[in-house]
Amino acid sequence: MFLITLALQIQLAKGGRAQRKQRQAEERLRPYWGRTNPEKLCKLLKCHSPIGSLCQVVNEGSVSIPKCICPQTCPGQGEPVCSVLGKTYGNECLLYKEACRKRRRTNVAHRGPCLAPRAECTEAEYSQFPYRLMDWFLVLKRMGESFSSPAPPLSCLSHAQRRTLAERRFVALDRNGDGRLSHRDLKKLHYKQMPLEHCAQRFFNSCDSNGNRKVTLQEWIGCLVVRTETWFQDFTSMKMGSKKLCPARHNHL
Repeated sequence: MFLITLALQIQLAKGGRAQRKQRQAEERLRPYWGRTNPEKLCKLLKCHSPIGSLCQVVNEGSVSIPKCICPQTCPGQGEPVCSVLGKTYGNECLLYKEACRKRRRTNVAHRGPCLAPRAECTEAEYSQFPYRLMDWFLVLKRMGESFSSPAPPLSCLSHAQRRTLAERRFVALDRNGDGRLSHRDLKKLHYKQMPLEHCAQRFFNSCDSNGNRKVTLQEWIGCLVVRTETWFQDFTSMKMGSKKLCPARHNHL
């Protein structure tokens, strides 16, 4: 009984903090209500409460304002989306409706249905895997972040930025902080939620260059960053971050 009561107290405390953070986020944008396009304000509003909600433009009196809400009804049709948890929804509204019902924060990984797993990993998919994985890491990093302009894609980040992205994920996965990833650490990636997850085991085995069942940071960088850049250049005949490919405004992470 004590444990149940304690769990409820913790849950209520977290809910209270989320509501306070939500009020603070809305107050920061209040001076711009009625003066700035509410759709733009929605892109700046990070939703803390209700958990799983998304920002939509609603009418409050005679003013249209951004507000984090849980969808009650959704259109029957729309563009399918794939969540970062690897599940396909008929449209974005349905994703957030379920997220609110389950009180789970999630986001859209990409437009269109999730890639259906296949039994075999083709050579083309295997070569592309590090790029897809790095792109997935970038999506996870940006969950809940707001941008005044469209965020740059992975292909427009600098080599240093891509390396930093890979290093951050390495640190997050390194449970004991020994500077090496074990097979147990790599299981935290949840293969079934990853793009081209049917290539995951083969790819990570290849990262263990000396066969000691551990992946060092140097091996990790070589597998992800170097092989991502190699695949991109071979596939597009362009270097990642090329000025021809990326406008000047796409030079930040």
